[in-house]
Amino acid sequence: MSGWPKAIEAGWHPVAALSELRGRPLSRRLMGQPIVVFAGKDGPAILKDRCPHRGVPLSAGRLCDGVVQCAYHGWQFDGQGRCVAIPGAVTVPEIFAERLPVTVRAGLLWTSLAPEPAAFPRLPPALEDEGLDRFWWILEPSPAGLLDALENHLDPAHPYFIHAWLAHTPGGRRPVKVRIRSGPWGAEAAYAEERKTWTLLRPWERQRWSGTGTLYPPTIGEIRLESKKGLAVSIVAVFTPEDTGLVRPWAHFATRRNMLPASVKRWALKAFHWPILQSDRRLLALQAKAQAEQGGRVQADGPLDLMGPAIRRLAAGLDEPDRDYEIELML
Repeated sequence: MSGWPKAIEAGWHPVAALSELRGRPLSRRLMGQPIVVFAGKDGPAILKDRCPHRGVPLSAGRLCDGVVQCAYHGWQFDGQGRCVAIPGAVTVPEIFAERLPVTVRAGLLWTSLAPEPAAFPRLPPALEDEGLDRFWWILEPSPAGLLDALENHLDPAHPYFIHAWLAHTPGGRRPVKVRIRSGPWGAEAAYAEERKTWTLLRPWERQRWSGTGTLYPPTIGEIRLESKKGLAVSIVAVFTPEDTGLVRPWAHFATRRNMLPASVKRWALKAFHWPILQSDRRLLALQAKAQAEQGGRVQADGPLDLMGPAIRRLAAGLDEPDRDYEIELML
């Protein structure tokens, strides 16, 4: 795990959705470590993906009544990692596959590689609000820097260039007051935007009243758009570091319940965000490639880089100063 920022190394990260646990073990990675996720007899289980007998990945095997069976010699391991059966043997020695901790929150399975994990992160309330229409969009990993992907999600500047007409109207910048707060709890930028939107977001927002970008350290960001009637849409992204330069995003959408069926909103939100996702992935991959070739991350920050410094400080386990101030930007 060496080389990862302190809070990332000690933190909890989602590695699977509950809905993915079916009749087979799942092969996943976390910070370069192969892990196997499966539905054990006593609930979801996560082990290091290595049979202690001959080192074959347990994810290459199968599930047998809540235990994972190695594909090589058929050794079986329960959710605690204990070997419970060896085909052909009368007795089973005390042998264990390495077990990782499991926490189930907001429909995801979270784990940590740390010997003593940090406290579980604060989650955006929209992830567990039963009064909203909500869904997870399960995505494949893609090339990106972990903290760069998180900053990209909360960045107010790039949509004018790569998401024109989708998220912002080209040439439509106006003065916007932004209240910025930060502290050990995270950071937040609240945008006062009382105006009509003329982008493809218009069916969701009508008249935007405010927008908020919130950092839930170390790897969670929420974009929350409000109208005068309340929540228009909450977009939460949780980023899992699968490996150096490889990130799996977990995208959660929540909307206020209304006459529109949840299934229709799910289809429309995914269709709207698909081109945004592809553009972001392309730029993040180019950024990661350039950083790998040119010696690391460029650290220059500009006036619109509202979240990057706090993201990096909190990920490194450093103190984030208590701040509360207003600025004006053209957005």
